[in-house]
Amino acid sequence: MKLYYYKSPTGNFGDDLNAWLWEELLPGYFKYENGIIFSGIGTIISADMPTSSKTVIFGSGVGYGYPPMNFGDNRWDVRFVRGPLSAKVLSLPANKYITDSAILVSKIEGFEPLPENERSGIIFVPHHHALHTGQWHEVCKSVGIEFIDPTQDSKYVIQKIRKSKLVLADAMHAAIIADSLRVPWIPLVTSNQINTFKWIDWTLSVKLEYSPSYIGPSSMRECLRNKFLHLYGESFYIKSLNADDSINCFYKQRDILSNKWWPIYSKIIRRCVYTAPNLLLKKIEQFSSPRWDEKYISLAKKKILDAMKRAPMLSSDDVYQSNLNKILNEVECVRKMYK
Repeated sequence: MKLYYYKSPTGNFGDDLNAWLWEELLPGYFKYENGIIFSGIGTIISADMPTSSKTVIFGSGVGYGYPPMNFGDNRWDVRFVRGPLSAKVLSLPANKYITDSAILVSKIEGFEPLPENERSGIIFVPHHHALHTGQWHEVCKSVGIEFIDPTQDSKYVIQKIRKSKLVLADAMHAAIIADSLRVPWIPLVTSNQINTFKWIDWTLSVKLEYSPSYIGPSSMRECLRNKFLHLYGESFYIKSLNADDSINCFYKQRDILSNKWWPIYSKIIRRCVYTAPNLLLKKIEQFSSPRWDEKYISLAKKKILDAMKRAPMLSSDDVYQSNLNKILNEVECVRKMYK
């Protein structure tokens, strides 16, 4: 089979773990291409998917646009999708979701959950886009927690999560991996780019309520970027944190992003309201060392400290084991069907 997943130019551990996880679970199944595509971890079910004689969907989430043409016909083997919201917008029955297939990392040798007495420290894993303009290194240093770059090697990031006692998760897959390795986690929101639909899709699959702590920007450039995300279609945070509102917003954004003029419009707007101003501010910072980030760092520090006081989240052992067993059964089905 041919493995299909999103490959970030800068790297992103939640996507990059596809590159080795599936070969560990289904060794030899991805050495040769026979017209079958295997879609695993990621928000990737969209019209951008390559066409093939057969596509296996194995825990993927619905993408940002319309689904592929004829999705669900006999060319599709939908084993399961990430959660109930993905199932709903793809018109799949409720029994076609389980949870994010990244839960399977716990079955890989060397990545098993550790007992609590072998874990230590608090880590913060931002969304990979927060690296572009944020000062999260400085915020973490001031709070006394470890900053983890999500673009680093996926095995390294996962081991950091595995060995910590608490994960502050701006990146959704930081929470997913933490939960899969039975490490408590607290969801954070650093910008309106954090996708409420995706988070609720997953949290409902593990029977938890999505209730993040809104932290906001850590720098002036990050604040500027956050204010204009909606103008070029990258504002995904829903204040109500409601599943129905998230679905309705998904439909509206899908229609907008599918307009034939959208790629041109969004490119121009992004350059005007983000790219050009960000470059200018970056140049000023390089030559004059302005202190305009100090108030943002101070406020972000306070909000993270407040977030750390709340009760962390973790799915129940029963829900975790039930989801894991269901997905392991699906692994065996794929093993037999596509050997």
